[in-house]
Amino acid sequence: MAGFAQNKTDVKTNETPSSEKNVIVRPTIMVFPFFKEGQNIRTLVEDDVNTRLVMAKVKEAFDKRGYSTIDFLSKVRNLAVNEVLNSEAQSDLKTQIIQSSGADICVEVEYSFLESNSGNEVKLILNSYESSTSSTLSNKVGFSGKFYSQDIGKLAARANDSVIEDFLNVMQQKFTDIIENGRYLSLEFNLAASADIKMSSEVTNEKLPLSDALELWVAEHTKNYHIQGVTDLKVLFDVIRVPRLDASGKMLTTTRYSLDIFRFCNTLFPSEKPDKKLKVERLIKGNTIFITFK
Repeated sequence: MAGFAQNKTDVKTNETPSSEKNVIVRPTIMVFPFFKEGQNIRTLVEDDVNTRLVMAKVKEAFDKRGYSTIDFLSKVRNLAVNEVLNSEAQSDLKTQIIQSSGADICVEVEYSFLESNSGNEVKLILNSYESSTSSTLSNKVGFSGKFYSQDIGKLAARANDSVIEDFLNVMQQKFTDIIENGRYLSLEFNLAASADIKMSSEVTNEKLPLSDALELWVAEHTKNYHIQGVTDLKVLFDVIRVPRLDASGKMLTTTRYSLDIFRFCNTLFPSEKPDKKLKVERLIKGNTIFITFK
């Protein structure tokens, strides 16, 4: 195991029957405003009528096209969400909002009102995120065109109309792919400096190399995967496709999926020392799960 083994891929794929691929599942959507680091998002929404107006125009566009939407202001006023929004920990606040939204997809809205002698214009930026991983699905920039008007709501509606079809088509296509083929995550297994095993060490009563035991578990618990490399110190799955829902129909979040991995790793033991279970710790950063054997 001198170096990474390349292109060991796709051992298991759960295909969706072709009869089911024609069924389009529409996601629930929550629209929320763009905000800067350290900015009080609740104050931004409640004190700025134009921000609320632009968000309402975007939400209205989704409603008209048959998407179920969740009202962001109602979420803000909900106690459970307030605990997140009022938290002093401003780092990664966007991710906290997205993952606590209760929606399948969150759409971030940013606008600017541009005034000139030749007319006024609204620039609208839309970004959509899959809620369980906060990964980007689609993004578009729209312009209202120049008009001699101060009505930000009407200009925002024009800007939204200029891009909403393309924005929704890309978003829906990627969401449908997630339903059929799973969400994208990365998974990295490492050995701590103090670990007295290697990825080639035999584990369990079957005396499998640790790297193979890990790959077999991943193969059984993903829809598809790609293993980028294996060394004596690391096993790296640069792409795994994880089901969006578990067997009971509940959202399978990155945290819950990582807990399943953690529990499995805690059952492993060196073949020569069956009474000594391996010690494990886990860490999640963005869409990557890190598992370290100590």
